[in-house]
Amino acid sequence: MAKSAYLWCPAYPLADRAQRERAEGAAYLLTEALGLELVVSPLLERQASTGVWLPTSERLADLERGLRHDLLLAARGGYGCLDLLPYLLKYSGRRPAVLGFSDLTVFHALWRKKSWGTGWYGFMPGITAGGRALASALACLGGDPLIVDGGTDARVVVLRQGQAAGRIFPACLRVLTGLVGTPAMPDLSQSILALEDIDERPYRLDRDLQQLHLAGCLAGIRGLVFGRFPCADLPKDYAGPSAQDIANRWAQLLEVPAIFGLPFGHDPDPVTLPSGPDATLQANGDLWRLRIAAAGIGTQTA
Repeated sequence: MAKSAYLWCPAYPLADRAQRERAEGAAYLLTEALGLELVVSPLLERQASTGVWLPTSERLADLERGLRHDLLLAARGGYGCLDLLPYLLKYSGRRPAVLGFSDLTVFHALWRKKSWGTGWYGFMPGITAGGRALASALACLGGDPLIVDGGTDARVVVLRQGQAAGRIFPACLRVLTGLVGTPAMPDLSQSILALEDIDERPYRLDRDLQQLHLAGCLAGIRGLVFGRFPCADLPKDYAGPSAQDIANRWAQLLEVPAIFGLPFGHDPDPVTLPSGPDATLQANGDLWRLRIAAAGIGTQTA
């Protein structure tokens, strides 16, 4: 039986018909290259303005449809994924792979908690981005290992030197922190933790890292990979620490190898990162390399 991918909106709906057409077109490019049948959720017909999320009952019914397929392909992120957690916490049936970022952190966390297999933190076809998100998603889901280094991403900075090995877990920092104390919070020990976010002031980044640390969630992590943390909300007279300063502080406090500035998640041209496979991080002087083991869609079990 042919494998299939379900294109859906677990949180915010698409804004208009143009965004829907873009999402379906980009999703088709991915699924055709991977040999997957593309099935489009009927909720993609439901479009709305920014900040609206559809009723939970409708999205739960859509989730049930999506769970019949091999890949849950989020058209976009946005608030609302938490509404689906109570159902998933009790669920024990077929479990597809998950592709998406931002609030899709909720799903990646639960899949990690329940050992439901690899996911991919990246490419969402309804989001306008550079071609790297699709290209890297195709490579990763197709079964290639992912390797990024100073040659692919020259702007990345080494915060703390060293070598680390562990399972990679990429996440949106604010969303991950919101899972602390819930049954969906995974064990991050022995992980290389990749964190990113957008429009969060540096003090909020520090607050979230403090929350994770004080809750014991950062105990035993092996390495840190930070995104760029773009923020357009800083006051003109801001004189406090930068996002890189905050990241550096935590790399030193946790005494783990760390890099800053990898473009993934909320970035104009992001790389799609697998969530779950073994990875190694090397940071020596100004040289760095992140390698994530192959985990293609063909290796997933339902």
